[in-house]
Amino acid sequence: MTEFFAQIVATFQSTWFIVVPATFWLVFRSLWGRYVFITDFLMRQNEVMLEIIPPRDIEKSPKVMELFFDSLAATDAGVNKINEHCHGAGNPYFSLEIVGTEGTAHFYIRTPAAFRDLVESSLYAQYPNVEIIEVDDYVFDIPNVIPNEEWTLKGFDLKLLKEDAYPIKTYQYFEEDVTGNMVDPLASMLESIGNLGPGQHMWLQYLIRADRPQWFGDWGKGTVDEFLGKNVKPEGLFARLWFDIKDVFGGIMIGWNQPPEFSSLEAPAGNDDPVEFRLTPGEKQTLKALEENIGKNMFSVNMRLIVVGKKDFFTPINLGGAMSSIKQFADNNTNQFIPVDSSKIYEDYLAVESRSAYRMRKMLTRYRDRDDSGYPFHLSTAELATVFHLPDMSVAAPSVQWSDSRRGTAPSNLPFE
Repeated sequence: MTEFFAQIVATFQSTWFIVVPATFWLVFRSLWGRYVFITDFLMRQNEVMLEIIPPRDIEKSPKVMELFFDSLAATDAGVNKINEHCHGAGNPYFSLEIVGTEGTAHFYIRTPAAFRDLVESSLYAQYPNVEIIEVDDYVFDIPNVIPNEEWTLKGFDLKLLKEDAYPIKTYQYFEEDVTGNMVDPLASMLESIGNLGPGQHMWLQYLIRADRPQWFGDWGKGTVDEFLGKNVKPEGLFARLWFDIKDVFGGIMIGWNQPPEFSSLEAPAGNDDPVEFRLTPGEKQTLKALEENIGKNMFSVNMRLIVVGKKDFFTPINLGGAMSSIKQFADNNTNQFIPVDSSKIYEDYLAVESRSAYRMRKMLTRYRDRDDSGYPFHLSTAELATVFHLPDMSVAAPSVQWSDSRRGTAPSNLPFE
């Protein structure tokens, strides 16, 4: 052991002039990028909160909402590296929020004012009778500091269990086999919202922004190749250098027990049988879902679930009910949402109350600020349409507020003075 650590020290003494500046550069770039993104970019975005009130006569599947997200994918500005790292520029964020307030469900989209027309026109194109109104931010209806003598909070961030390219169970799989009717994926969530008592609130947030089209070649296709057992060959000088570095350090622990065998950039000789003969029926279905998913537009997503309310009526069962509704999007063959353990609001052993209170305040602040830090992952337009869409008329949950008005254009023969 002494000799092993002596070799590590000797290696550091020989390479410190490379390792230390590189480490400081990575830390500085991260902190500076965060600073300029907030001060030079986000602070200039005048955001508006839009409430989306669905009409009663919706007979459309969530697929039309997928077309809405395809429209938002056009907000990819193709920001270059100089503007990204020096000025904090990036694609705009949109916050999709399903909110339960004392048993009543609301749908919100928080958007930069510059893209309000895009959001409204894209929604009207898919739902002509939808009602869209600008409202005040509901997060300020509760105290700024929680917990306190009257209010408390539970919640966590969510992430994907597997690689981002693997899809969750999307709306295509919610169709009944016998009748062919669509079972609305949000019906269970809206029923959970209907069970909220006085002074109780449930907030589900998807903070999204369009990803660059190059993601398909960067990691989407690589996930498919990895699933098929192909040896992915890195392209470019820096990609090959990083491949060699990971290979060297990855072999250090193996070297304790056996001589490490370094990977080759050349593809190994494998089974020459066609793919359809090598995969099981379940693997074929997974491959099909994977390839269909990576062929769609992608968004970077931060997902949060919070239950907040007055202590007299507060129960964590509401959080469990919401999580049960999210679990219906799980598919063990592909992907599913899971809570991020480090974001959960609980502590053990030392200073339990103060540490839990700190986590509550941190969670509430990140939600209120629509903070993009934390645990981002990627969802396709089909996945987003599954988890956020306007419920159809088959949803009988009393929590949904329907629009009673119909939107139409004025007659062309109206007299003008």
